[in-house]
Amino acid sequence: MHKYSKPTLALVSIVAVLLLFEAGFSVADDYFEHHEKERNEYHGKKHHGDKRAAQIVVNSMYTEACGGCHWAYAPALLPSRSWENILAALNDHFGNDVVLTDQQRKLVYDYVIANAADTSNLKIGRRISHSLAGAIPGRIVDVPYIVRKHRKIDQSTFSRKSIGSLSNCIACHPSAPSARFDDDDVTIPQE
Repeated sequence: MHKYSKPTLALVSIVAVLLLFEAGFSVADDYFEHHEKERNEYHGKKHHGDKRAAQIVVNSMYTEACGGCHWAYAPALLPSRSWENILAALNDHFGNDVVLTDQQRKLVYDYVIANAADTSNLKIGRRISHSLAGAIPGRIVDVPYIVRKHRKIDQSTFSRKSIGSLSNCIACHPSAPSARFDDDDVTIPQE
């Protein structure tokens, strides 16, 4: 019988738990996607044409305030607590100072909270909320569901000139403004 040190056994235990954790999420994603497709087909809906995704509410103040520097992310990509934190720190919004009047801030706040992952009925919002397990990510690229969906893509892909980073969802997901992120609609730019 081999004798291992306590730190080695602890490390092996941690790695085993992490592997089981990741495997559990993959199984849960597969289960969730399978049963959602089955439910949509049963109710006569085409899986990739989920009508709820087409019903995303558009807010011109949000699009104007946020879309000036980056594409205006679908609010369903983050939970309401994340949006609250982002809007509370606009003076240092990822290195930039975002200036909004009180009225503009309230309009943006009301919109993102009403359409956040945990308050939206969009498929992407449900999947994101399910993946969080209480976490409050500060960035969309830190959402566990989004990280898992992109885990098999070589990281060099995100540094292509036409993409820039994982946060530029619209580069590969042309339906992102409508909060539609179906795998069949992905087009990864080659350059």
